[in-house]
Amino acid sequence: MNQTKRKGRRPLVAQNREMTEPVLPGPGATDYERYLRTDELLSLQKRPEERSHPDELMFQIVHQSSELLLKGAANELDCAREAISEGDYVRAVKLMDRAFRMFDPAIDLLHVLGTLTPYEYHIIRAGLGHGSGLDSPGFIALLHLAPRLGQAFFDQLDNTGITVEEMYRRNREFIALHEVAEKLLDFDERVQLFRFHHMKLAHRIIGADVLGTTGRSVDILRQRQEHVLYKELWEARNEITGIVNARSKMEEQGHGRN
Repeated sequence: MNQTKRKGRRPLVAQNREMTEPVLPGPGATDYERYLRTDELLSLQKRPEERSHPDELMFQIVHQSSELLLKGAANELDCAREAISEGDYVRAVKLMDRAFRMFDPAIDLLHVLGTLTPYEYHIIRAGLGHGSGLDSPGFIALLHLAPRLGQAFFDQLDNTGITVEEMYRRNREFIALHEVAEKLLDFDERVQLFRFHHMKLAHRIIGADVLGTTGRSVDILRQRQEHVLYKELWEARNEITGIVNARSKMEEQGHGRN
């Protein structure tokens, strides 16, 4: 009976082999490697004999990883922009949260670079040509996307006919739009954090008085770090505090109620 049941079936070893043999085209021993193109990805770093310093592998991996993470974050934020324009605020918030989960590790990776000593960095730096972290295509993509993301939000705010202050005051009524506004501030803070840690990294590694073609690197980074993306959302805090303080003062004087 058992022998009859087994007739026509391929041996288990053969079945397992079929399940592990790659079916996708390209180099690589497995479909995982072929899909992710790991052969190509892992060959993008210098070979040991090409490195100017043993830490150059870390230096390349940190920057390459950051560019991938920032590219992913920019893609999610662009999708969030489309969702905001369509009024799908729940999806927009989800996409922005996903973007932040990629942006945060890119910020953390700056601390890995901080483990280099100044002399180690300058040995590696000699092979970078005119390269600079300020030229990061991933970070530049986020900066180019930021105003478009903000415009999508403010267009929707204008459609409701309310101001930023009213949105915060009536946040329960406009909770979905309020949540998008808060996510924009989360994004703005992360951009500032990235710039701050980049500035401190430059200060720690190359010093504060090094002159470049456009001035002192640390000064340039400091100026950029102080810039905010969504000034109107930040200024609303001043307006709200002013309103509350004025109201409190009136109440203290006995004029707060009719």
